[in-house]
Amino acid sequence: MEKPAVKKNRFHARAFSLLELMLVVAIIAVLSGIVAFNVIAGGEKAKNKATMATMDIVASGLKQYNLDNSAFPPTIASLYAAKILDAAKPAKDGWGSDLIYSPQGLNGQDFTLRSSGPDKQSGTPDDIDYFTMNKQGQ
Repeated sequence: MEKPAVKKNRFHARAFSLLELMLVVAIIAVLSGIVAFNVIAGGEKAKNKATMATMDIVASGLKQYNLDNSAFPPTIASLYAAKILDAAKPAKDGWGSDLIYSPQGLNGQDFTLRSSGPDKQSGTPDDIDYFTMNKQGQ
């Protein structure tokens, strides 16, 4: 007896093997990890830039106050009272912490203006200083 011929149907296709499916899943996982890493790093860079922009605005206000009053203000709040800064836009860094200000400058600077940085602790290496922030390449 002869076996009946099996008709090949045009809709009959070879299925993917488990190895091929696992390879595709692994590639997707690696690409997702790369994208997630870049998105997280971009967020920190944006917070650094926002902090530097805020510090530029506050420093301009401090200099304006100095021109008007022949002295730097005792606190940043004085800039709001003098209507130099908009009270609706608080002087906070990109991480939500208040900027650190002192009318006494260090190393021959007119005043001290810093952010405590991502760790929110003053005096650590990640602090951002107004007078050196553009030199640090942040």
